[in-house]
Amino acid sequence: MAIVGKSPEEIQQHLNRLLEYCNNWGLSVNILKTKNMVFRKRGGLLPSEHWTYNGQSIEVVNDFNYLGTVFNYTGNYALNQEHLTGKALKALNVLLCKCREYDLKPKILCQLFDAFVAPFLNYASEIWGYTKSKEIERINLKFCKRLLNVRKNTCTASVYGELGRYPLYVHRFVRIIQYWLKVVRSDNIITRTVYRYALSDCVIGKNNWVSNVRKLLSEFGFGYVFDNASVPNEKYFLCELKTRIIDCFRQKWYRSLDSPVLFLYKDFKTTFGYEHYLDILPKSLRLFFCRLRLSVHPLRIQTGRYNRNRIQRDKRYCLCCNRSDIEDEFHFICICPCFNLIRKKYIKRNYYIRPSVLKFIELLNSTNRQELIKLSLFVKEALCIRRTTLNIEI
Repeated sequence: MAIVGKSPEEIQQHLNRLLEYCNNWGLSVNILKTKNMVFRKRGGLLPSEHWTYNGQSIEVVNDFNYLGTVFNYTGNYALNQEHLTGKALKALNVLLCKCREYDLKPKILCQLFDAFVAPFLNYASEIWGYTKSKEIERINLKFCKRLLNVRKNTCTASVYGELGRYPLYVHRFVRIIQYWLKVVRSDNIITRTVYRYALSDCVIGKNNWVSNVRKLLSEFGFGYVFDNASVPNEKYFLCELKTRIIDCFRQKWYRSLDSPVLFLYKDFKTTFGYEHYLDILPKSLRLFFCRLRLSVHPLRIQTGRYNRNRIQRDKRYCLCCNRSDIEDEFHFICICPCFNLIRKKYIKRNYYIRPSVLKFIELLNSTNRQELIKLSLFVKEALCIRRTTLNIEI
């Protein structure tokens, strides 16, 4: 049971009525499991903010787990999100441990994540999920990066783009609006009364769940829906809302490709979507090709960005040859003479006899299984030769 009041006196009156009810019906309340929370911005309790039940004092707490959702006295859900991410992290570790036994395709693993881990992260998100929450998204990104076998600091945009996955807030926002439509149509007198009070507070400028719903709808161009508090076709509206949220994310994603880290990636990744090479290549070779595409490699075009004495982009020369070329992916695959022998073994002649960036992009976007396998083998062996040539320890 949850008892709510706007003043200490009102809460005490409710507790006295509860005691009277329990005495009439022969019921008892466990005081050790009964807690009280005073919602406030900050500071300690006032002298009047203490309560008793049947002569026993009730403990006042700063946070409480009610039906799986952690409420904090500030009204902030950050602690709840930490609670959910802790549960989701355990589920993710179990999932990854179990899936090691099987050679599952990345697309299947994504479906398993959505079925077994995402529900923890989205639990009761109809109430608290109106923010994008980096804490929640961190688990999703951790899974994606583990799936691609790339570093933790890999650019987020390329990870989303390679798997064709959207942030979890897309689903949360739709759930919030779906729940709001259910509340405004409800015939339950308690639900309608609570919503009416919350709407009144929203109108006078107070921040609550209803105001967050209004802000969410206005952000994606559906402010008129909040004003009307109804839609002719709920299913169609929710699909349109989800499409609008996804379109906004995609626009932001395309803008993020201007990052210097994704200088090559934006040339061959022209559409947002799942890359089929992830299902074509065997797991042992997939990581080499994936790291090449996402620029998660030891070539100087990337490592020159991170050194203490940062090297200008046009001076990140290849250390394996004397051509004074920038050691980027194009030079590494198609030009560098140190890899001529294995290049003839694995790469088709038309890609390196008269090399061009257009041909290189065509190679990276290839869907031919044998061509992709040979390219991955080239990357694997070429990196080994490079390591030996430069005498770099693993």
